[in-house]
Amino acid sequence: MHKTLIKLLKVVDIRVFYVFMYIFVIPFTLVFSKGSRLTYQYFRRRKGYGLLKSLWSTYRNHCIFGETVIDKFAMYAGHKFKVAFKDEDRYRAMTEGPDAFLQLSAHIGCSEILGYSYHVSKPCNVLVFGGEKQSLMGYRSSSFSEMNVNMIPVGVENTHSEEIVEAFDRGEIVIAFADRLMNPKKVITSTIHGFGVRLAKGPFSMAVTRGIDVVVVNAMKEKDGSYSAFFTPLTYDKTLPASQQRQQLADAYTAEIERLLEMYPLQWFNYFDLWTDND
Repeated sequence: MHKTLIKLLKVVDIRVFYVFMYIFVIPFTLVFSKGSRLTYQYFRRRKGYGLLKSLWSTYRNHCIFGETVIDKFAMYAGHKFKVAFKDEDRYRAMTEGPDAFLQLSAHIGCSEILGYSYHVSKPCNVLVFGGEKQSLMGYRSSSFSEMNVNMIPVGVENTHSEEIVEAFDRGEIVIAFADRLMNPKKVITSTIHGFGVRLAKGPFSMAVTRGIDVVVVNAMKEKDGSYSAFFTPLTYDKTLPASQQRQQLADAYTAEIERLLEMYPLQWFNYFDLWTDND
């Protein structure tokens, strides 16, 4: 299916796939997906939308998410997307320096687009879920290799810890998502829209243990089909106890997510229950 889709995207306008998805895929997903119910609850309970606006926002959220998925396959087919880079000077300086740093993203927009369009000289190591289909992993590996990006599979075996340490020792970039839980026992809490959320503790612990800089990078889809990439360094007091440093980073991370969601309210594609009051 992946190979067929990529072949078709080389000859068929991408908008045809969008329309097909709007009509035939999204309605089915809304009925049977647990993620659609969580998304509706997000708009209804966290954003305070009315019933009809919450339903429409849930549909549009899934449509935009589907577009970003198709966009990724279009990249494999050779399609180029216009990307506007916001406040990248500090980030560019970090990539040109000798020190390792942690780059965090969230399941908002489509940060993977940057892996194919933004080249830096410092090697990047992105943590990806190792249980994905081998065909998709193969396309990623082939495309990322041209951009000096290495994938480290996590969630299947425990060998990734050693690879992460070695990457930091070499002064490289490690890229991770903190708004998806691999281990529900290792969490740190913060807030988004005034409601408690659970985040993965691991990325923040990595930064604090090594005393390295942290930057949040996300790419958001615009109405014209282009993307805007945002580079936001996270500051934390490295003289404080480790637990307080982790909390400072977690709070700064969620503040950045909240800032982008105010600008792009339909683009949080995290279809897992992170809210602390849903237990």
